[in-house]
Amino acid sequence: MSGRIVSGERELSRESLLARVARAAGGFAALGVAEDSAVTMMLRNDFAFFEAAMGAALVGAYAVPINWHFKPEEAGHILRDCAARVLVIHADLLPQVADMVPADCHLFVVPTPPEIQAAYGIAAADCPVPAGMTDWNDWLAAQPAWTEPPRPARTNMIYTSGTTGAPKGVRRQPATPDMQQAMARMVATIFDITADSNIRTVITGPVYHSAPNFYA
Repeated sequence: MSGRIVSGERELSRESLLARVARAAGGFAALGVAEDSAVTMMLRNDFAFFEAAMGAALVGAYAVPINWHFKPEEAGHILRDCAARVLVIHADLLPQVADMVPADCHLFVVPTPPEIQAAYGIAAADCPVPAGMTDWNDWLAAQPAWTEPPRPARTNMIYTSGTTGAPKGVRRQPATPDMQQAMARMVATIFDITADSNIRTVITGPVYHSAPNFYA
């Protein structure tokens, strides 16, 4: 299946995405991220979300999207509760949670891209990676690609909005091969997405929500 992701004026081919995912997985593994670890993403809809989430899946870790509307205390609770080993975050969102990042959590900052800056009216000065922080793209380019077989697949672990107290996450067991085949059949039936699909679609909902996340 060929394809590409488009965001504003930027494009990322499927081949480039998979290469970056392999580097993310290799880098995560070098940091000690392993099966049942948590990789968190506080990102708007962007290439880095797919890179981090899919890279986590390769090494058997749980990708944990964080609602970027959350208050610092809510985001901090998720980082602690899932024992996050990694946080990947857009530059303009970093100030609201910087004090909440656990000391043992590796922090990677993604430059906030022009189309997101324009859509949300973000000040240009808030979009670059701050001095002294690790740029996700620079780090990714320096990582060795993951070459081992994928670990048993984990789904993204999405926390509730916290309306009954602190946000709560459900950690599902890895999918068996039979479960994966059943999921593929469901996707083909509901979304009409198959190995030979030739479609164009748009993701309008935030990928920290379960339905847009599953579809994306």
